[in-house]
Amino acid sequence: MQSVGVNVRDEPILLKEAIRPGAISGLFAAVVMSCAWMLTAFREGDLWRPMKMVAATVLGEDALLASGFQPLPVILGLVIHLAMGVALGVFFAWLGGFLPMGAAIIWGLIFGLAVWVIMQFGLLPVVNPWMAVLPAIPFAISHALFGLTLGAYPRFLPEAVHVPQVWRKAA
Repeated sequence: MQSVGVNVRDEPILLKEAIRPGAISGLFAAVVMSCAWMLTAFREGDLWRPMKMVAATVLGEDALLASGFQPLPVILGLVIHLAMGVALGVFFAWLGGFLPMGAAIIWGLIFGLAVWVIMQFGLLPVVNPWMAVLPAIPFAISHALFGLTLGAYPRFLPEAVHVPQVWRKAA
């Protein structure tokens, strides 16, 4: 059977095709968002507070009691944050499919702000009340930054897809 070039822009992306580009861009976007949060927290006196606030989802208020670097809350918060970034990145790449870079960045911004709305007003008041009281505008800006960075996922898609036509029709 001969492989043929396929115009992938007219077809949906498979979940397995979205995993690598979504995970890479989601991880990168989560790191950028973490750095922005931590720089803001550093100006306020506790560089590690954002990661401890994320860890409070699991550890409760105990994660926030001590100032400075606390290994368990900081590492747990970072792991949770990065894992969420990867999961959201894969989901976004799967939804976005084969978008050109400009469109992906715009949709990434919209996606990041949608995640903020869901987190700020839906999930956080229930699962992490300590983060729910974060000022809305800086939290929204950090999610917009996450989304803008997440929109870089097309950069990690394979440049040319050469698969038999029958495989592409199954999607």
